[in-house]
Amino acid sequence: MAISQPIVSWYLEQDFDHVAISFDDHLVDAVEISLSKSRIEAEFYAENHSDRLWNLLRSQIEEDRQRGLYPTFSEVGFGFKRLFWNPKYFPSGVSKYDRRSRLRLRSRIQVLKSIQNMNSLQYEALSVLACKLSGAAHFCMTPNDDFGIDFFAVIPSIGRTHLFSGGSGPLRIVGQCKMYERGVERAVIEPFIIALGRVHQRSTLLKDLIPNWFLTERGPIIGWFVAHNGLQTKAKEYANNFGIVHSDSRDLAEIVTMSRAWQPSDGINAPVELMRREIDEILSP
Repeated sequence: MAISQPIVSWYLEQDFDHVAISFDDHLVDAVEISLSKSRIEAEFYAENHSDRLWNLLRSQIEEDRQRGLYPTFSEVGFGFKRLFWNPKYFPSGVSKYDRRSRLRLRSRIQVLKSIQNMNSLQYEALSVLACKLSGAAHFCMTPNDDFGIDFFAVIPSIGRTHLFSGGSGPLRIVGQCKMYERGVERAVIEPFIIALGRVHQRSTLLKDLIPNWFLTERGPIIGWFVAHNGLQTKAKEYANNFGIVHSDSRDLAEIVTMSRAWQPSDGINAPVELMRREIDEILSP
């Protein structure tokens, strides 16, 4: 799966010229570019792994839908290995909300490309920006000597019953970010679990680190682990068992892209400009 993921990501981050695309027509390019193979090697690899890679892409599309990301593609019937590229696909009956979301998808590609060029400090600031765009009332990054914590935030809790509608207080977010080229391993998660426990216990080690506005709120304390390329399987299981919210750069790009802070009429690169401006402001002294 690890060697195949860059190929799947290539399809998800490509700006296509046509509404309907054939998976196999682009597979050689995807393999050559994402795996840095020669053209001959890419053709051989594509010929021998086409069906498996197609199924992986379909699985990724379904996973994106389940985790709340607006899908990049719609499948053209079963067994055809053809896709509609949603940024240009507006079927009859599509709602105004869906139309706006589809128009924003091309910007999501640009946001993802911009994230690839960030350093670790900018990536931390991006996670703080994601909190802000999610409605955070308070947010801040921590100093370098952070005891395994990169940022704090307070985000409103919204639910359909009185118990989860914010009456118990907003969510208090304790976050850590990793700008790794591969999925984060379980061993990297373990120190964050310890740090989160210290926050729960109000350890004296963190007395100068935790903001007062975080301490005075009475909502639940939630750990959020942000990893550029997500978590490996065992790390996901470990994080889930401790109630840690985990996400990757595609989640951050989704938050930036779907934000009401800009409109599709502002242009494809508007969210990238917004993101860079906000990150500079967060990082400024």
